[in-house]
Amino acid sequence: MRRLLPIFLLFLPAWGQVVAEPGWVRLLPPVVRDTAAYLTLENRGRTAVRLLGAETEVAERVSLHRDHREHRGGHTVLGMRPLPYVEIPPGGRVAFRPGGYHLMLEGLKRPLKAGERVEIALLFQGGLKLKVTLPVEMR
Repeated sequence: MRRLLPIFLLFLPAWGQVVAEPGWVRLLPPVVRDTAAYLTLENRGRTAVRLLGAETEVAERVSLHRDHREHRGGHTVLGMRPLPYVEIPPGGRVAFRPGGYHLMLEGLKRPLKAGERVEIALLFQGGLKLKVTLPVEMR
């Protein structure tokens, strides 16, 4: 046990480094198979943290996205781009909100209901996992 203790202590600073503020999952009609989840993540640590993805039991997969706008030929084109990660700077915050970063819950396994709570495990570089529970809301 003596040999494991110093290694274990190396991982203690990561605990509590990332804090999630309340968020929500968008309620959509039952025929829509994808939806978005929103929340704010705060990095209380001294080093940057990378969110690599997430998982939930209500969807086949969860991916990181960011909305974007392009101007082409005098028209504004709106869309989303998948991201390999989202970096949260030391002492910084990243808001996942409509029109910006969001978690795409893709391939819903069943229709979600207003007021239901969805558990999502956020997966960070280095193996840190943060579980959040978000209400399903129509906004």
